[in-house]
Amino acid sequence: MRSPLSFIAVLVLTAFGAHAKPPNILFFTADDMNHDSSAVFGGPIRDLTPHVDRLAAEGLRFEHAYSTVAVCQPVRQTMFCGLYPHRSGSMGFFPVRPEVRTLNQQLRDAGYLISRFGKGRHLQPADQFCCDIGNDSISRHPSQLAEATRMVLRRAKEQGRPFFHNVNCYDPHRPFIGMKSPDHLAEGEPPSRWIKPEEITEVPGFLEDLPEIRRELAGYYTNVRRLDDAVGAVLAVLREEGFEDDTLVVFYGGDHGMSFPFGKSNSYENSSRGALIVRWPGVTRPGTVDRDHMVSTLDFTPTLLEAAGLPAIPGLDGRSFLPALKGVRMTGWDHVFTVYNAAFGNNWLPMRCMRTRDRSYIWNAWSDGKKKYQTENMAGLTWKAMLAAAETDPAIKARTDFYSFRVPEEFYDLTNDRHERVNLINDPSRKSEIESMRGELLAMMQRTGDPFADALARRGNKELVPAILQKMKKQYGGKRDGS
Repeated sequence: MRSPLSFIAVLVLTAFGAHAKPPNILFFTADDMNHDSSAVFGGPIRDLTPHVDRLAAEGLRFEHAYSTVAVCQPVRQTMFCGLYPHRSGSMGFFPVRPEVRTLNQQLRDAGYLISRFGKGRHLQPADQFCCDIGNDSISRHPSQLAEATRMVLRRAKEQGRPFFHNVNCYDPHRPFIGMKSPDHLAEGEPPSRWIKPEEITEVPGFLEDLPEIRRELAGYYTNVRRLDDAVGAVLAVLREEGFEDDTLVVFYGGDHGMSFPFGKSNSYENSSRGALIVRWPGVTRPGTVDRDHMVSTLDFTPTLLEAAGLPAIPGLDGRSFLPALKGVRMTGWDHVFTVYNAAFGNNWLPMRCMRTRDRSYIWNAWSDGKKKYQTENMAGLTWKAMLAAAETDPAIKARTDFYSFRVPEEFYDLTNDRHERVNLINDPSRKSEIESMRGELLAMMQRTGDPFADALARRGNKELVPAILQKMKKQYGGKRDGS
């Protein structure tokens, strides 16, 4: 039965006029996909991602898009509420606070048909991230995602409603194809192409060039291929069902970086940088690239709401970059802040970062020389291979030791160090740059009520962080911890 339009929906339809209507929205995310894995973003494997590349040729590609938090549940909740985690309550694998208003709620009240396939358990509580149709079990199955898409689009057409179709492919999240056995499909359909270790001619610069790492990368890139299969399958249905010309398509790959050391669950470039493509017929110009604006997942909700002509949610930290979709250059988009708080299991590893196009300042609040870093990105072959190589290679030993314990502060010049391997925090010639970026980061933390702000301001006091961590663990220890 057709749902009656809410009062807000009537206002929206009136605002668009008798011959116009709110845009349909297809929001497609990849899971744990490094920003430069697809060919159009500089990926090392020829013809790996033809459908993502084609989407970029038909739309607008952002060179500088960043995930506010480099781990699954917090970043996805941030995408749909536009608030820093310390303001929303999404400090780890925890639900947002009851008073948080979400994109889903705003779209629901405007009459949108809302669907979500994949990652539903990472949007909590469910009633705030509401959807009409959902399934978490088919997100590594391109053909099933295609049929689910067809069902959603036909229902929207039957009911005369705009749709918000949220497709979250679990690829290329671990497990990787072919790792457990040569024919292991990692919980999904066969990909259209299998990548072999000998095809890995270039190892990402933040990793070491070791045989076992190349082998694991082959599995990872095979997952990327299946992700691309899913993108192609979903977009084909959009076209076949006649919705291609009136649908705003957003692709974000991934929700953060790949699940390898120095990737996911950190504050590095390869933790946070994402592949953002927007195709909106009649608005975005085909084949264009935005190199001017640094946008983040914090900005997705205000941008989509403005694009849909809906009321803004008051008090958001994110901003709308809708003008950039129309080719307008905006001022004040030359940096982003990223944060990290708790990994799965109430495992707190607080980090804060201010990032520009060519500089990054990172504060590792947890690093005290004793605590050892441990998260999911150290599973699999790569970390084991690095540790084995470290037994005979002093440079790799220094790299693994640094990763395990870090230092309280890091500063990188990405001009010639894109993979952030040379920490310049103690370089006296960089003192003024470091102080400036540290000051801007602190100002953001104080302005938004970050519980770790005082610890950064008084970072010489070694008792502050342990006291804050004890309070945080107690405060969040009883909350639901997703998986």
